Amino acid sequence: MVDLPKVVAVVASVEEAKEAIALGADVMEARVDLAAEEPQLFLENIDGLNKPLIVTIRPAWEGGAFKGSDGERALLFKKLMPMADYIDVELRAKNLDEIVRLTIGSGAISIVSYHDFQKTPPQKDMLDILARCREKGDIAKLAVMPGGPEDVLALYEATLKAEKPLCTIAMGAIGMHSRLVAPVYGSILTYGYVREPVAPGQMRVDKIIEGLRILGLR
Repeated sequence: MVDLPKVVAVVASVEEAKEAIALGADVMEARVDLAAEEPQLFLENIDGLNKPLIVTIRPAWEGGAFKGSDGERALLFKKLMPMADYIDVELRAKNLDEIVRLTIGSGAISIVSYHDFQKTPPQKDMLDILARCREKGDIAKLAVMPGGPEDVLALYEATLKAEKPLCTIAMGAIGMHSRLVAPVYGSILTYGYVREPVAPGQMRVDKIIEGLRILGLR
């Protein structure tokens, strides 16, 4: 199995891999659902970057662009597994267990994720979501949309209390600073951009690294 990050890892899009690595990114994410070309060719074209790779095939029902069936997505994960160091699959996926089982013997780490683009659930619900993600996979990931600073504080407290390893993100402008501060409370991954944000509230990779250094996390 790939080792978990020893420091907070900054994740960036593999489509901008060379620029992202130059800015200091640690891990690449292949958003296969957003790729314009055939997925196998897409990943073969970026092979040899010498950075861990997260394979994500985000379905439309959780903010992504993949519109195929559950079975088609599982087959695509299986096909791409030899290239993956991590896979990101949603807690609400009907065939979650089937997809996570694909990592057995592959050396890949499973990230089980939950995204709420509308709100921040109550803290006890966030702790329950993170616990269910950890029960199903190796790393729990929770991204929420805060309505105010109090929601970001609730996410930090949930991050502190929840079982590790995990990744937590408060999206949007209100939660932008969580990209730096959630790692203070135990989040081991944070996502940045190179040219343009691909998610609400993202910061550029080099700015995240600068901030993490200031906070003593790099």
